Amino acid sequence: MSGGQPIIYLVARREILLRLRSRAFKIGTVAMIVLIGIGIVLFDALAPNSSPSSSSVGFVGPAAALEPVFKAEAAAAGTAVVVTDVADVTAGTAQVDAGTLDVLVSGSPTAPVAVVTDTVPADVEQALITAVLEARLAAVGLTPTTVASVVDGTNVVVQSRNPAAPADPQRTGELLSALAVAILLYVSLGLYGSFVSQGVVEEKATRMVEILLATMRPSQLLAGKVIGIGLVGLLQLSIVGAATLVIVAVTHGVALPAVGPLAVLGDVGWFMLGFLFYALAFAALAATVSRQEEATSATTPITVFLVLGYLLVFLVLPDPSSAFSTFVSILPPFAPVVMSLRIATGDAQLWQVALAIVLMVASIGGLTWVAGRMYANSVLRIGKRVQLSDAFRGH
Repeated sequence: MSGGQPIIYLVARREILLRLRSRAFKIGTVAMIVLIGIGIVLFDALAPNSSPSSSSVGFVGPAAALEPVFKAEAAAAGTAVVVTDVADVTAGTAQVDAGTLDVLVSGSPTAPVAVVTDTVPADVEQALITAVLEARLAAVGLTPTTVASVVDGTNVVVQSRNPAAPADPQRTGELLSALAVAILLYVSLGLYGSFVSQGVVEEKATRMVEILLATMRPSQLLAGKVIGIGLVGLLQLSIVGAATLVIVAVTHGVALPAVGPLAVLGDVGWFMLGFLFYALAFAALAATVSRQEEATSATTPITVFLVLGYLLVFLVLPDPSSAFSTFVSILPPFAPVVMSLRIATGDAQLWQVALAIVLMVASIGGLTWVAGRMYANSVLRIGKRVQLSDAFRGH
């Protein structure tokens, strides 16, 4: 092990312990888990039920003649029903009152009576009406085939010039979960990027950096700080991701790719790439100032890129597969947020993801050199703000 590794480890360990003991980490982690849990429960409650529960329908006396047609109509309409024969009206009514029977059909086939607790389910009522209609036609000597031969073909044919696509609950769920993923990554990148810049400025303002750099190189201090804070962010997102998987498994509320184990691991990976990119940039710019009041203005150029990536989410979300969406999701400043969104919606192709990762890694490599140079040239210059050109050249 080289001499620089223990020093970087000690700096990273200091940052990890400092952040883990903070109230912001504990409260923030709990808050994110609670919000995600509420979101999953609300999604489950508001999403259309694709597998409705069956209705129990009992027939008694002559009304039992309606059963064959009723079953056929219910099956054709996709209505889930359980049909039973009931001994008498009294027993059937008692079952309705007890909740073991949803509908009791009695009376004659042409004039039945439906007994329910509240109202007859609409799909059950439609199937029952069709069965009664056929019974009445048969009573006057008409068959359904005869009537159909007269009725068929009399409907007006409508040709819509602008047909509206039917709503797809699955697609809506994918878009909503993708939006949640993008927002979570945006918030996490901004939060932990700001921790890096605040830590750099705080050490300059208290002159602690002068003591630290007496025993280590600036690159070691910067590397330890970025690694330590990054690992804390990784831990927090891992906890939130694991909690999300547990909530989904317990509630069975969401069955979307965006909340699967592989997707959660992918989101954590995008956080790490995005954090390294933005943390290095935040550290380089924060090193040029010596007061916390100046940190925000110093890091504004990087914050603009991060906010722009967030705003692009709402331009990409309506059409994640468009050429514009593909292009901006590959660009390094926006890839961690926008590409993760397109992956969650299933619109990102493998080559696009691979290209975005390659560009991110290359950008991080370049930023490591630039940020290390600017940090080393600025971190010991206390007082007046260091110009970017001076920070880079070392004058």
